[in-house]
Amino acid sequence: MNAPLTAVIRRLEPDTASRIAAGEVIERPLSALKELVENALDAGARRIEVRVERSLDHAFQVADDGCGIAAHELELALERHATSKIGALEDLDRLDTLGFRGEALPSIAAVSRLRITSRRMEDEGAAFVAVEGGRVTKQGAAARAPGTTVEVSALFFNTPARRKFLHSPTGELRAAMRLLEAYALAFPEVSFRLVVDERERFDWPAAAGVGIAAARARAAALWGARHAEQRLAVDAARDGLAVRALLGLPEHARTSREGQLVIVNRRWIQSPMVGQALRQAYGNLLPAGRYPAAVLWLSVPPERLDVNVHPTKREVRFADEGAVFSLIAASCAQPLAHLHPPFTVVYGQAPEPQWANRVAEPAPENQTALGLDVARPAVSDAATAPPATAAAPAEPELWQLHRTYILAPVRHGLVIIDQHAAHERVLYEEARARMEGAKGAAQGLLFPALIDLTQTQFELLLELGPWLQQLGWDLLLIGPPSVVIKALPAGLPAERAGTLLQDMLDGVAEDTGRDAHEDVSEKVARSYACHAATRAGDPLTPEEMRTLVDRLFATSKPHGDPHGRPTFVKLDLDELHRRFNRG
Repeated sequence: MNAPLTAVIRRLEPDTASRIAAGEVIERPLSALKELVENALDAGARRIEVRVERSLDHAFQVADDGCGIAAHELELALERHATSKIGALEDLDRLDTLGFRGEALPSIAAVSRLRITSRRMEDEGAAFVAVEGGRVTKQGAAARAPGTTVEVSALFFNTPARRKFLHSPTGELRAAMRLLEAYALAFPEVSFRLVVDERERFDWPAAAGVGIAAARARAAALWGARHAEQRLAVDAARDGLAVRALLGLPEHARTSREGQLVIVNRRWIQSPMVGQALRQAYGNLLPAGRYPAAVLWLSVPPERLDVNVHPTKREVRFADEGAVFSLIAASCAQPLAHLHPPFTVVYGQAPEPQWANRVAEPAPENQTALGLDVARPAVSDAATAPPATAAAPAEPELWQLHRTYILAPVRHGLVIIDQHAAHERVLYEEARARMEGAKGAAQGLLFPALIDLTQTQFELLLELGPWLQQLGWDLLLIGPPSVVIKALPAGLPAERAGTLLQDMLDGVAEDTGRDAHEDVSEKVARSYACHAATRAGDPLTPEEMRTLVDRLFATSKPHGDPHGRPTFVKLDLDELHRRFNRG
């Protein structure tokens, strides 16, 4: 039994307090990189270079050509709440910088080995200071052109418990690339370069032009000119607020909000409210479960924006959320208005017939049940589904309910099958079999599909190449971020090849965020099954329903999908009798 806490109040040791405070600001290696990139931008840099050795937690550096730090202020910059960006409380109401708390450098220094080398334009030479775990170990003169270089190594070396919860190195690097992409869009006049293990990942030059022209030029460097030109431009202002946006077409929609970047006063933020406004602008152009791909720049008077909400500065509070929501929804809806949603008949939403409230149970005459306990032959591939054959007279019918559930009568009851979960279980086991054995069958495309990925999707594709090839994908990488799809796994709809590949990559990236230590092939199999499976709302023919049921009950674990959700529910006939007072 633990000893009771005493009422004695004591001061924490300075080192302990520093590490606790650092944990609020530097949650992960990406947090350290974000703070240093923001410092470089606040210093007026026009070129920023990031170098990574092995992984972000092992070693990285951020070099810029900004205004630099005076030699006598280097040590002061490492003290908590020492900042050049505000001088009084009132300055918070007119902030035009990304950082202002004076916590970044001391927080990083408290949990790493850090070295800062800096020189101002007016100084004859540079100076450096080296810190380990918050303690200055060395300082003196150095050689450097005007600007600042911050080197960080052995991140969290003195907080080993934190290291246990870090994301995978590759996942953290992809997140870093997304961070740099966001700030490259926020500051198109600044050039960005990333080098990992002495290999250049990208070098985005400063974009020409101003306003939406500069934004589109930078987008072309990031996504490719073809994709950037397809984006719909928005440029509107009202009541002191201004919004610019590059909106993706409906076919660019993603399965998550990863395709959305929200930049407020040049600060990359997360805002569910802005996401909802964007979704409202698209209206019925997008089906449920898909989110628009868009970059949105919002300008708000500083006095109407609170950026001091969270230590990481990823959240903001608007003084008038209604006005912001209205501006975004209305201005983004205008260029989308000429787009028309595809005409589809939604099953189950038509008015019910007049006799619906008088349905009587038909007398069950000569009905034979289908026993699902009978072993069924396995089907090895989605493309090799057995052709429809004439059913025996004793074979019962299957029904599709609201294009979502398959109803199958069985001995002593009824089985209700979730068509998406069932197909997901089938495809998952097929994917695992392909990865552990022979390569899956592929279907070639008559006209190869060219798609433009994001930089992070492209990097993930490089990692997953062998697994995707094993599944049946045949991809030609023609340079970041463009990919040509020559073939896809047999059985998948060829017209959705690009969307399926992007959805798969998004699914793996999302899964990586949850569990960095899980086998990569497991994540690929799970994402493939989820996004390639028949979805709720898809119509199925009787032959397709029968094939799906046969394949489900031929799997090793037919009771649940890869996420643990049930694939079917059985209603016993005795239970139905009780519900209808039949004895």
